Amino acid sequence: MRRISPLFSRVMVFALLFLLNGGTGRASEKWWETGHLSDYPSKRYMTALGYGQSVRSAQSDAVRSLSQQLSARIGSSYTQNRETSGLTTRRSVKDVIRIRTKTRLVHILFPRTRWVGSQNSYVAFAALDIEKETRYLRGRVRNIKRNLRALESSYESASDPFLRIRLLSEIVRTKEKAALYDREQAILSGGSPSSRFDVRRDVSRLERLLARDATFQVDLVNRCGQKDSLTRTVSHHLTQALTGEGLVGASNGKIRITGEVSARPMGRHFSRRYIYYGYHYHFTVRGPGGETWGEVARDGKAAGLTKDQARMMLTRRVSREGVRPLVKGIASRLFYQKGSHRFVALPMGNSSSGTLRRRPPSASGCGSSPAGQARSFSSREDRHHV
Repeated sequence: MRRISPLFSRVMVFALLFLLNGGTGRASEKWWETGHLSDYPSKRYMTALGYGQSVRSAQSDAVRSLSQQLSARIGSSYTQNRETSGLTTRRSVKDVIRIRTKTRLVHILFPRTRWVGSQNSYVAFAALDIEKETRYLRGRVRNIKRNLRALESSYESASDPFLRIRLLSEIVRTKEKAALYDREQAILSGGSPSSRFDVRRDVSRLERLLARDATFQVDLVNRCGQKDSLTRTVSHHLTQALTGEGLVGASNGKIRITGEVSARPMGRHFSRRYIYYGYHYHFTVRGPGGETWGEVARDGKAAGLTKDQARMMLTRRVSREGVRPLVKGIASRLFYQKGSHRFVALPMGNSSSGTLRRRPPSASGCGSSPAGQARSFSSREDRHHV
């Protein structure tokens, strides 16, 4: 019988220990409980455990845990603060941009994964290589700096006011993105973030441009060419929404939103249980030169158990169908370049079978006296404000 050589025996024992230990590290380490492995010291690695019903889900959970750790470290060092100036919301004079970890962490290792019966799940050990991740983030910051220089050069040479607003908006967004990467690498490396990406001056400059070159005016009437509670309510919604985007309302605003919004009760014969209102609106947005930027028109109806409820549902529908698309389109035209994934074009005419294109306002039922407008939204028999 052939004898087993001592060398072969030692190799077999080493291989057995290697397999029992999961590949590397010490057999006595219960990493799935402690979250630590001696081969991955905290000076070089940020580590986390993840749990799931499969290896993939456990590893994904570990990555989320790493991101949360990084976000918590950044959040404890940098806070958010916003203040209101007039009717616009702007950034505080403090150096505060809310930082969220949006970076896809790249240099992550998964040295250990095992099934833990007591927890009825897989447990994955994830380790982020701090040194490699820091180099990666610094590279991203360098690339963004190059883009930033090109944007700033284009801004300085631009003469069109709306182009300057778009470019300055992009400069602010680019600086915020660079600040995110810069602060992540600073937290990982123990350094200090650069002040190069402070956006306070740019935001103040953008506010001045908007107040000078992108003021707006809302002028809505009913089907009789007059103002009532519905036109005032919809005008208020438009004004609030545009103000929330940073624009400034003015009596001679350069961006004009005009049109008609009307409603009339449909009568009890239409429904015994509900009170119905039929409505029509047609809004047009024009730029400083009078050119049409966009328009939206629609006929529809809204119902409620009471008149107040029906009017509330009507104004909600008009806001959802008509106001929101216009506001998003105006803000997008001002702040984003066409082709951007965040660009939303202003609607032009028909958007559904219920939409009318340039329907002329009807004067039927309208007179010179309030009694002649009995069918309007704020008529003598139905004059409650929305």
